[in-house]
Amino acid sequence: MQKLLLILLMFSLPLFAAEAVSGDSAQVKNSERKSIPLPRQSAYIGEGLSVGLGIGLFDPTEECDCLFVWQGQGEFFYASWFSAGVDVRFFGGDLDSDVMVLNQRYRVNGKFHLSVSTFDFYIAPVYGLETTDLSEIRDEWDNRRDWGEEVEPDTLDEETVCEKLFSLDGFSMGLEGGFGWKFSRFVGVTSSVMYEYNFSRAQMLSTTHGLALDLREIWDFTKNSSKSLYLSFEGGFQRFFDRGVSSWASSWILGVQLGI
Repeated sequence: MQKLLLILLMFSLPLFAAEAVSGDSAQVKNSERKSIPLPRQSAYIGEGLSVGLGIGLFDPTEECDCLFVWQGQGEFFYASWFSAGVDVRFFGGDLDSDVMVLNQRYRVNGKFHLSVSTFDFYIAPVYGLETTDLSEIRDEWDNRRDWGEEVEPDTLDEETVCEKLFSLDGFSMGLEGGFGWKFSRFVGVTSSVMYEYNFSRAQMLSTTHGLALDLREIWDFTKNSSKSLYLSFEGGFQRFFDRGVSSWASSWILGVQLGI
């Protein structure tokens, strides 16, 4: 019996050693991995899952009150050149002394990446919606405007115009292009431009620009447990077309991103 236990122990030791070496190798690989920050609390990590969360203020115009904005994203890298995910944005607050609003917008995207050293460029088709109710989506499609149809000037009051500054009224399709550049060990810059169109002929152009601080380079203990960890500050600008709104709105968001 003692001989049998001794033989089992002799055979098991290499297995434990191999597992330990494999674990150490994974930690070394993880700690040496390079990442690149991207807009809206995202990052290029090559493989794995990226999640992000941000909070800030949305300033429609001088005539409309500021709103709080929360946004989050989840993105999975299926290959070093392709990732896909979803993001959500919530607006909430008082437009004025009488009206309080809460609006949400969801987007699904697929990003095609071109990454070189410390720089990543991507192009992404985008599908957005503000409701998951299929009947509402069908109604919007059935009542869509034809391409040749003239758009009536907007005669709505200021309150309604304020509400229009953060909503596309339904589902939309669009295209986004952006990049991230980690120009130093600790800091990177991000930027993107997105165009969205919905079938009520509303169009939105938005830009996002930011700075990101690589927390993995500051806290060594995070290198073995994460692929990326960024603290970011972003400023965004957006404008609607074909909705009777001619003002640029802005948003300012502080966020964090984690790659695992």
